[in-house]
Amino acid sequence: MNHSKAEIIKTLRQAQSAFMEKNYGDALQHYNWVEGHMNDDPAAQLAIWIEIGWCHYLMKDYPQAIRYFEKCLDSPHISSKQRFDCLRLSGFSYEFLAHPVNALNYLQDALMQDVEEDLKRHTYFETGKILFVRNRSLEAKPFLIRALALLLPEELDYRQSTRYYLGFIAFFEGEYARAEGYFREIIAAAPAPVGQAPGYFGLAHIHYQHKDFQEVIDLCQQIIRLDAQFYDMETIAYFLCKSYMELALWQQLALFLPELLNRYPDGRYQSVYPELQKALQDSQRTAGNRMDLN
Repeated sequence: MNHSKAEIIKTLRQAQSAFMEKNYGDALQHYNWVEGHMNDDPAAQLAIWIEIGWCHYLMKDYPQAIRYFEKCLDSPHISSKQRFDCLRLSGFSYEFLAHPVNALNYLQDALMQDVEEDLKRHTYFETGKILFVRNRSLEAKPFLIRALALLLPEELDYRQSTRYYLGFIAFFEGEYARAEGYFREIIAAAPAPVGQAPGYFGLAHIHYQHKDFQEVIDLCQQIIRLDAQFYDMETIAYFLCKSYMELALWQQLALFLPELLNRYPDGRYQSVYPELQKALQDSQRTAGNRMDLN
């Protein structure tokens, strides 16, 4: 059945209206109908594919989003800006699907496209983030530095995360003053007290490295006060137990060590558990001997 140009335009406008209202399911239904009736106009069909890809992406149907962006990338009518968008959105989709290698391939290809540099800021960020998470900090560093330079002042969450990654990269490199600078920027820029916790967490690592164990205790307690659901309570618990041991604060260690052992029996710091247990047992044995002598 043939449909008039007016009917196609009407349905397209319905799709665009639904998309603007964030009714992506309705928009997708209309776009799919339009797609089926525009086979004679490849350039217009490309625009529809992009919109369909966006709908799938925003609906978190990432495999379908990738499929449509791939169709766009194969089109001879695609512009540099469209190619950039399809590559970066495919990269983001693969990242959400936990396929970091594919994600990096698409994101790095996107960064090679001839578009305005400020449009690439989130792509720089995601590339750096993936590399950082995969323990490729040296490779992540230039992407994150570029992201921080391009991110807008109002994109605070991105800026704070970028500072966090760059702070730990500096820490891993032994550049403690530079790391501290990033972590203190996080604290200063946080819009609410809970947002300061990652900055204090970074500072705790620096002081732990310097064996400033009382400062480590103070910082960890500050993190707990700010954010009782902090994402890495395992490290906080370990830092506290290790600091209590180093400062011979046996009562505090006796209270906190069982929680570390019970909550994280197979945790990242389990190789240190015997040392902590032995130190506590030795202290209790010494205290018992003193009581016997009295």
